Amino acid sequence: LNFRDLIEVEPRNDGTIDVHLRNLEYDLTRSIKKVVYGFQSVDAVLAAMPQPAKLTLFVTPDTLPDGLKDAPNTIKQVAQKIADDSNGKFTFEMVNPDDPQAGVSRQDLQQKYNLQPIAASLFSPESYYLHMVLQVGDKGQLIFPSGDFSEAEVRSAIESALKRSSSGFLKVVGVWTPPQQPTQNMFGQMQQPFSSWNTVQQQLGQDYEVRPVDLSNGTVPPEVDVLLVIAPQQMTDKQRFAIDQYLMRGGSVVVAAGNYAVEPDQMSGSLALKPLDGGLHDMLASYGVDVQKSLVLDPQNEPFPVLVNRTVAGLPVQEVQAVNYPFFVDVRPNGMAKDSPIVANLPAVTMHWVSPVVVDESKNADRTVTTLLKSSPQSWLRSDTNIQPDMKTYPQLGFPVEGEQKSYPLAVAIQGSFESYFKGKESPLAAADTSADSQNQAQPTSAPADAVGVIESSLDTARLVVVGSAEFLDDTIFNISSRLTRDRYLNSLQFAQNAVDWSVEDLDLLSIRSRGSQAHVLNPMTEQQQSFWEGANYVIALLSLLAIGVIWNMRRRNETPMDLLPQPEYAEIDEEARHAHV
Repeated sequence: LNFRDLIEVEPRNDGTIDVHLRNLEYDLTRSIKKVVYGFQSVDAVLAAMPQPAKLTLFVTPDTLPDGLKDAPNTIKQVAQKIADDSNGKFTFEMVNPDDPQAGVSRQDLQQKYNLQPIAASLFSPESYYLHMVLQVGDKGQLIFPSGDFSEAEVRSAIESALKRSSSGFLKVVGVWTPPQQPTQNMFGQMQQPFSSWNTVQQQLGQDYEVRPVDLSNGTVPPEVDVLLVIAPQQMTDKQRFAIDQYLMRGGSVVVAAGNYAVEPDQMSGSLALKPLDGGLHDMLASYGVDVQKSLVLDPQNEPFPVLVNRTVAGLPVQEVQAVNYPFFVDVRPNGMAKDSPIVANLPAVTMHWVSPVVVDESKNADRTVTTLLKSSPQSWLRSDTNIQPDMKTYPQLGFPVEGEQKSYPLAVAIQGSFESYFKGKESPLAAADTSADSQNQAQPTSAPADAVGVIESSLDTARLVVVGSAEFLDDTIFNISSRLTRDRYLNSLQFAQNAVDWSVEDLDLLSIRSRGSQAHVLNPMTEQQQSFWEGANYVIALLSLLAIGVIWNMRRRNETPMDLLPQPEYAEIDEEARHAHV
């Protein structure tokens, strides 16, 4: 940590700068934790476990597809090698639930672990088990290698599961963002993409190992502990399948699932919204989370900086003024879940161009659902994507108040067992491999990914966080926000970081981070309250001046005149001074 890592430099309006110390306790604790966890080994974690870890492979060899016949032996070899080097801290067992002597039936697996068999094919009545369950104490974790069943892939999956079961490893955050492709302006010139998400990745990189993930192969790397999906759009079924199956394996997914993205209007030079297509809307709806295709407007909002031209003493002057912008919904503690660590001690969070997130109560009846953020009771919905305010027609807010005014949920967190979006459907990997085989008859070197089939339900450890805004993590929005208040956008970054902490059950730094230098904003006030305090300021100032005048006048009247010395004494003093001078 050098000097620049420990201070914050903020420019003042008069051109000077303000340098102050950051949250030193958090910076030191975070750095120590990251270094120590980053150099831990699997052997060290196994040795530190108070209870041994047990890996059980539930497999039905008689019904396995041909591409997975060798997978049980590969898993056995890798697991036995880890067990031999663990000094009794890791054990392995293989169980066939179809064997009457096993003591465990398929029904027992469904009741105890919620493990559903995988269909051998879409129209086949046969199903099979090839599930690894890692048990550490009273916690169970489902392991399923992504891609093939090579020794390296199986070992990576087992070691990643052991790391997730321990608190002594540096967690890995996989981040998916839309492809960044240059665009053309109205003059045909190439320009950089308008949106980027570098700031949030740098923020997460302070506590975790952040890796960009490519979901085009239909799988999520097994070492990823939490998957962050930002602004999903133009996704293929293979990419959706990767996210779905990662969640079915008991993974944690955080989705910034807004339906709209901001872009510059080349004709007017202002900002405009474009609808996002090909995202995760239908898949999230199958989980019981509906990100509605409308926008929330709230009179309690973060102002929008507008550049205004004025003439002062005959000279043109440009200045930034703050105007009400209802699309920047300002959520305060009274609109947050008080018991959730994700929003613990946050003074405010701004959701930009956010859509309401409605939870289906029937589908989520057996899950733990927490509404993290809600708008104020005076908010309303708007389906028109025109985001330019009309201050002449609507001088107060710039937009008309339409429909019902009430509080709308903006972000939710769900934990429990989910049902796959691809249940009863053909795996996209199988369809892609069939198409490829018809064009290229190549012999596979390992078990094909499509042989795994579709995992139709998850364990109850799966976690899903859905936020109705894709823009609250955009670097461009951070730049806009910082024009008025330099560090207010840090609250949005902390909200995202807290969501990742909760997803990986790493809550050690939450209380320390909350004492950091995020923006502390004033409580929102109504127009009546603003008018009251404005008048009170004038009254208090006038009364203070009057009180000072009265006190000064009273003190002047009560002053006692100074006693002067008699004249003879002055004459005697003068005579002595004259003789001394002579």
